[in-house]
Amino acid sequence: MVPFKYISPKTKVEVLKILRQENSKASIVAGCSNILPYIKDKLISGKLLVDISEIEELKYIKIIDNHLSIGPVTTISDLMNSEIIRKEYNILFHAAEEFADPIVRNTATIGGNLADASPAADTAPPLLVLNAVLEIENLDGKRDVDLKDFFIGPRKNVLHNDEMITGIKIKNQSINKNGCFIKLGLRQAMAISLASIAMVLETGNGKITDVRIAMGSIASKPLRLINVEEFLLNKKIDDALIGESMKKVSETVNPISDVRASEDYRRYVSGILFKRAFQQLTN
Repeated sequence: MVPFKYISPKTKVEVLKILRQENSKASIVAGCSNILPYIKDKLISGKLLVDISEIEELKYIKIIDNHLSIGPVTTISDLMNSEIIRKEYNILFHAAEEFADPIVRNTATIGGNLADASPAADTAPPLLVLNAVLEIENLDGKRDVDLKDFFIGPRKNVLHNDEMITGIKIKNQSINKNGCFIKLGLRQAMAISLASIAMVLETGNGKITDVRIAMGSIASKPLRLINVEEFLLNKKIDDALIGESMKKVSETVNPISDVRASEDYRRYVSGILFKRAFQQLTN
């Protein structure tokens, strides 16, 4: 195995200085639930591992100016144990419940799950429908990036070598309370999703007044289904609408075949997941 260097800075500024100095030779780690398998499989080598797991200024869940703010080092268990998340952002709570097993949830971080940019990232679909915005920093300053613009391909995101995620912001809106997350895996425990769906929805007078839908493991990146949302808006809720929407979902997704499932199966099941989520939120 190629040797790795390791450093554990104490502040965010220290991390940013290291990233600027080391450029592509540094890799941020926290829970290490992804990085260790990558090292074992020789997908990365010779990196300086920059451990940010003990930086308290990057670990928080709080309300600031009518926004929920989450630090990138916040663990999945922290999300599950937060009353704010459970009551006001239940879709993120349910995704945390489905995330791996308790041991992994105690170390895996929300920032790491997003930065890894896996198409199957469990926190990505719920955060996409919550219209999450990422705070991204380097030594020169800060920029905000909508999560829907963050992922650019499998394991690829818009972060530059000297940048890191320093916060996740979600605007407090009533629709966020009416959410549903469903994950389909090969088994109950420790399953990487074959497909997942997140949906938030509001209705009035038997019609859909607002809706957001995102899916995981059905394209090269976590995906917002904007065209399906636009189709559903202001439509009367009935069985015909569900059938038409299922067809649109299946046409929108762009899955691959791999060892876990075929392209055709993922395309088929994406419509089924939509139906389950939609009925759960409208019945």
